[in-house]
Amino acid sequence: MAETITVRIEGLKALDDAMKLLAKDMALKVAGQATGAAAQVIKKLARRNVTASPSVVTGSLRDAIISKKIPKSQTPYASEHIVTVRGRSKRGKKLKNKQSIAPHARYVEFGTVNMPAEPFLAPAFDHGKKEATDKMIEKIRRRLDQVRPK
Repeated sequence: MAETITVRIEGLKALDDAMKLLAKDMALKVAGQATGAAAQVIKKLARRNVTASPSVVTGSLRDAIISKKIPKSQTPYASEHIVTVRGRSKRGKKLKNKQSIAPHARYVEFGTVNMPAEPFLAPAFDHGKKEATDKMIEKIRRRLDQVRPK
């Protein structure tokens, strides 16, 4: 039932060459900031879609939409972020407030036998991928412009 969407970006070889101008730890930091900025664009659009939905009564689904950085040990990429919906609570000693959860998100996104689908994540990606890519490019370009020899 879960769907994964992958984006292909041209010019990664040239980007890799430019990123080599940075120290390795700085390159990882810049990559993390860039993918994080792109994920925030999609997250914001998904939240807007949920808020605009006529059947949404509470804010639990909106508040459960999160962006998350994938740990380096779990990805082959310099940085990877996902936009997802928190489906289970992580109430523990570290958390003062209970986090908003929405285990019903998949039913809203894909529908059920008794309820039509009201997608919010897929349209956010479809409409926001250009803006997200532009944000990523802007973050990387700004940092590379600081270190490139003129």
